[in-house]
Formats: sequence, C-alpha cells, structure tokens
Amino acid sequence: MKDILTPRFIVLSLLVIAAASTRALPYLIPHMWNFTAIGALAIFAGAQFNNRSLAFIMPLAAMAVSDIFIGNGFSPLVYGGFIAMVACGFLMRNKISVSNVVLASFISASVFYLITNFAFFYPATMYPHNVSGVLTSYAAALPFFRNMLIGNLVFSAVLFSSFYLLAKKYPALAK
Repeated sequence: MKDILTPRFIVLSLLVIAAASTRALPYLIPHMWNFTAIGALAIFAGAQFNNRSLAFIMPLAAMAVSDIFIGNGFSPLVYGGFIAMVACGFLMRNKISVSNVVLASFISASVFYLITNFAFFYPATMYPHNVSGVLTSYAAALPFFRNMLIGNLVFSAVLFSSFYLLAKKYPALAK
C-alpha cells in the first residue's frame, strides 16, 4: 500500500494509462496494426515499478480493460507474451540506458512473436501442426512483428525519456 501512495506510482500509473489507450488507435485512425505502446508499456513497467507484483498487474490490467472495450477477447498466449515482456523490463532494472531499452524492445517483440505465432497453438485447419505450418505461421506474422518492434522502439523512447525528464525535474519521482 505504501508504494501506491507515492508520486512515483501516480506518475507511472498515468503513463501506463496513456500508453494503454494506444490500443484503440486502429479503431480511431488508420495506422499499422500492432503499432501500439502496449509492448513498451510492459517493458517500462518491469523496469520502473518498484513493486514486482504491480509491474505485472499494471500492464495486464491495462490489456484486460482495453480488451473489454475493443472486444478482442482473452488469449492466454497474448497475456503470456506480455508477461515475458515485463520480464524483459526486469532484466534492465537499475541498468536503464538507451542501448538496454533498444535491446529489451527487440528481445521482447521477438519473444512475443515466437510465443503468439507458434502454429501448434492454432487449430490444424488454420496451420498444419508440422514444420511447414510453423514456418507459414511465422511468415504470415512478420508484418505484425515489424509493427510491434517499431511500436516498442518508438513508445519505449517516449515512456523512458518522459519519465527520465520528469524525474530530473521532480526528484521525488526517482526510486
């Protein structure tokens, strides 16, 4: 409870809400699918929230709430992919740098792509459950991987730099 009443938590939460709202962009303005801040949000939460439970809860709750409005439904694989992205953020705790943010953005998009597009998770009528099906599934998902990677890079830059600048101006936000 002590973590929740801090200015740091409030600012981080506001950044989470702003990032989560980007999931609605494809429905509001034409743009690339999977180009949202959700992946960057998961990395950011893992790297910035002092409470590890909240680091997982915040992006997953943002996903769940936006799923209600968007109507995509719940997919354990997608949520598992975002859990892996939070873990990527954990790996750079106390070592946040431009190169680590870029690396985490790339690794997390890659892990998400590998998890969510493995053909054996799809019905056999969509992709055959063999090597050919796996390769076909991964090939079909390459544009979405590209868009997620670009989204992770762009929105990670926005989230991490925004919070860095705010913490410089308001030292109470620092860990």
